[in-house]
Amino acid sequence: MNKLNHFLFSLAVCLIIFDINLKNLALIIIFSFLFGIAIDIDHVINKKAPWYRKRTWVQEPFGLIILGVPIALLLGLIDKKFILLVLIPYSTHIILDYLCIFEAFPLAPFSKVKKKEGKGLFIPDSLFSKSNVYKIYKMWKERVMKKNINGISENYFTVFCIVFLSIILILKII
Repeated sequence: MNKLNHFLFSLAVCLIIFDINLKNLALIIIFSFLFGIAIDIDHVINKKAPWYRKRTWVQEPFGLIILGVPIALLLGLIDKKFILLVLIPYSTHIILDYLCIFEAFPLAPFSKVKKKEGKGLFIPDSLFSKSNVYKIYKMWKERVMKKNINGISENYFTVFCIVFLSIILILKII
C-alpha cells in the first residue's frame, strides 16, 4: 500500500476512537505518520532484498507484538491514549499490506511460512505518475502482467479512504 493510503486509513480509524479536538488531531496525525507510514523505513534498510520484497518482520504481526506493544505500553506511561495511538496505526499498516498482493511472512521472524505473492486484493499503484516512486509501481504493473496476477489498483482504496474519512469527520462534527 502506498503512504497516502496508510496515512488516510490510520487517520480515519483513529478518528473513530478519539474525540476531535486540536490536541487529539495533532496527536493522531503524528502517530499516524510515525506508525502508519514511517515503519516502512525497513524498505530502505533492507538493501539485500529484491525490490518487490522489501518488507521485513517489522511489518508482520509479530512485529506489532515485539515492537509495537512494548512501545505502546512505554508511551502509555506518559499518556494512556498513546497506547491506542501506537497500536491502531501500526495494526492498520499491517492489515493494509496484507490486503495487497505482496508476499508476506505472517510468522516472521520465527518461521518462513508465507502468504504467496498474488494472494491479495490490491495491486500497488501510484496516484502521481511524475513521482519518484512511480518507477516502482510501473515495475509492479509489469510484474503483475508477467505473472498473471489478478487484483485491482490500490488507487480505488484511496478513494474509499477519502470517502471513509469524510464520513467520519461529518459524523463527528454533527
